[in-house]
Amino acid sequence: MVLSTAEFAKTLVQEVVKKGELPEKYIYPGSVSEASDDPDLWRDHLVIDFSQLFPSTPMLSNDAELTKFRSALSQWGCFLIVNHGISTSLLEEAIQVTKSFFRMPLEEKIKCAAAEGSLEGYASRLATAKAQTIDWSDRLYLTLHPQPNFEFWPQNPLNFRGVIEEYSKKLASIAEGIYKAMAKSLNLEEDCFLKHQGTQGPVHTWFNYYPPCPCPERVLGVRPHTDGSTMTILLPENGVEGLQVQKDGLWYKVPVTPGALVVILGDIAEVMTNGEFKTVIHRAITNPAKERISMATFYKSGNADDIEPVTELVGSDRPPIYKKFSMDEYRRIPVNSDNPRSRIDAFKL
Repeated sequence: MVLSTAEFAKTLVQEVVKKGELPEKYIYPGSVSEASDDPDLWRDHLVIDFSQLFPSTPMLSNDAELTKFRSALSQWGCFLIVNHGISTSLLEEAIQVTKSFFRMPLEEKIKCAAAEGSLEGYASRLATAKAQTIDWSDRLYLTLHPQPNFEFWPQNPLNFRGVIEEYSKKLASIAEGIYKAMAKSLNLEEDCFLKHQGTQGPVHTWFNYYPPCPCPERVLGVRPHTDGSTMTILLPENGVEGLQVQKDGLWYKVPVTPGALVVILGDIAEVMTNGEFKTVIHRAITNPAKERISMATFYKSGNADDIEPVTELVGSDRPPIYKKFSMDEYRRIPVNSDNPRSRIDAFKL
């Protein structure tokens, strides 16, 4: 069934805001738990200098940075990455074209509307939400690799496609470098995870729009979850915090650092590394006064039928802790709102 423009508008948070409403379906039971603000934690332990992981000459090798990288992934499953080679101007352009799209008239945005039952295109999270409470965000979901479906790519702003293609090309180099650093930090062959991941793994980007929310203490932009990717690289908008990560049951604010990208390990990375590195539970909160934009790019396995720990990390003294599964089997596991790790935990031995 194809929705009319009026019916489609009712599903969009951006249109709900215009009416000054806060429907019950967006309100969580209880209240949103507080998160710690600890800039020293991030500065000292969770900011990784990408240029130090792969110095121009071996003489400049920085083992301390690689050790910090391994610690961040084994303890937290996430980090901020700086000196990654993408210019500040390109990062700003990517955020700006995203913001420009969401500021377009509804009649223009609806040209990119997702088909019923499909993720790809423009919609709210209502269309994919399986929980009773709905996230306070709209999104544009696009395939970047291996074959973009340009039917869903915005024609306006006019520079959208050029900017996003340039950004995604440079981001792919960073993702490859992170996979190599993961292997290097575990004393494996540099291309170990690249071979396991495969070169034709799908890459998708969620362009997220979080409108101002009149009740941020009861409404979430995105509920607590882990990612079904191997790795996610997030570009946040400068000046507006929203992402938070969980460790040992406590929430921590992720600082917005100009020029930095946020790297989040997904469930598939925890399986590939046989638990050496951790997936991270995370959420997005809402802001009472400011809108927020972010771009989350998901790198997924090209070996969708063979998700299992790499053989190099399995042995008689280190048995596998996850059984082999396919991504179809993974997606069929219901997401449990009380346990954001429910999908990956279903495959534990």
